[in-house]
Amino acid sequence: MRHFVASNRGMEPEFPITSRLSSIENCGLIKKISIDHLKPGMYVADLNNQWVPKNNASRSGLIKYQATIDKVRALGVKELYIDTSKGLDSPEGEPVDAIKQLQAEQFDSIVIQSGAQASARPSVEQEHERANRSYQQAKSLISDILEDAKKGNSVDAEAVDETAAELITSLNANENALACLSHIRSKDQYLLEHSVNVGILLGTFGRARRLDESTLHQLVAGGLLHDIGKILVPDQILHKPGRLEAEEWEEMKRHVDYGEEILDKTAGLSDLTRSICRLHHERLDGTGYPRMLKDKDINIYGRMSAICDVYDAITADRVYHAGMSPNDALKKLIEWSIFHLDKELVYDFIRCLSVYPVGTLVELSNHRAGVVIEANRRQPKQPRVRVFYNTQHQHQIEPQVVNLADAKAKVDIINTLDARALKLDITPFL
Repeated sequence: MRHFVASNRGMEPEFPITSRLSSIENCGLIKKISIDHLKPGMYVADLNNQWVPKNNASRSGLIKYQATIDKVRALGVKELYIDTSKGLDSPEGEPVDAIKQLQAEQFDSIVIQSGAQASARPSVEQEHERANRSYQQAKSLISDILEDAKKGNSVDAEAVDETAAELITSLNANENALACLSHIRSKDQYLLEHSVNVGILLGTFGRARRLDESTLHQLVAGGLLHDIGKILVPDQILHKPGRLEAEEWEEMKRHVDYGEEILDKTAGLSDLTRSICRLHHERLDGTGYPRMLKDKDINIYGRMSAICDVYDAITADRVYHAGMSPNDALKKLIEWSIFHLDKELVYDFIRCLSVYPVGTLVELSNHRAGVVIEANRRQPKQPRVRVFYNTQHQHQIEPQVVNLADAKAKVDIINTLDARALKLDITPFL
């Protein structure tokens, strides 16, 4: 039995993957091969098939011509994954583990969300000022609420409602502007930023699921307040830079109970808003806390909040671990949807953020790299990117925004990059 852990500290839940994975482990469909072993007739899996050229109408990943292999080699690709169920096998290939099998299959199955027609809206740049004002207002509100809670006072429900409304207004204009701001983080303000970010993610998620205005409002308010109980957890536990001891972890888990107590004495909050605090650490298989509820006892809003909470937590830099890239975090959600998170909602969440969410550092086919500033739900592999780095000569260049959906762009995403490995700070470009 293997264990995949969201954090090496214990702040986030541990998700055990049980022997029920055996059927996946034995399928042996996805293999890692050297570029030297790539041949026409092989099918490149969606773990890294972003380089498939636009003139391949199906964009399926099937290699038809040696010329395509030559182009891939010219891009500097050394290794890649093939799906032997859809194309030729490679005896030299190395079967990947069960989790990569699952990730490849599920990423391949996620279809483009195209329910709404594209409509005119402000650009990220145009919406930035209002989004920044709303974001800072929300952080200030959470700071005040935490201070009040520490003193034993109730929450100002009216101020929460006003802030939730401001955030929704910005999300309705262009949700990518707030998404950019949510990736500009400070380690010493994690609780404030995490609370606001979960509210934003729930708002984005709720809008994508076409929730009515009242429900959406209550959902965002719940996201803002979901971790309020952490203010009553001793600082030496809350900010401990290493793994928590068993007793410390038990105290950390009590933040849900503390939060419920604070919200219970606050008038003007809906049951839905309160439920976000109560349920965001519960898991469908009963491995969550504090009540170890199972699927039938966790409402859809609790399931949505669990996904948003985990996604923001694992993409954040903390005193005890470095955050994942947004793209890698989405693959982790797929992994945890096997037993712990709601599978259908995880897929919906990925569709609403897109497979290249805002904040993803991507490498382009013209030896440039940039950060995604505007996701593209209708064409997920063609977001707007602020390009600022030359990957061939490894230096920064004059930033410029490239819309990959524009036919004039003539470039594709070929890979996602690790900003830390390249010693790049993407925040100025968000």
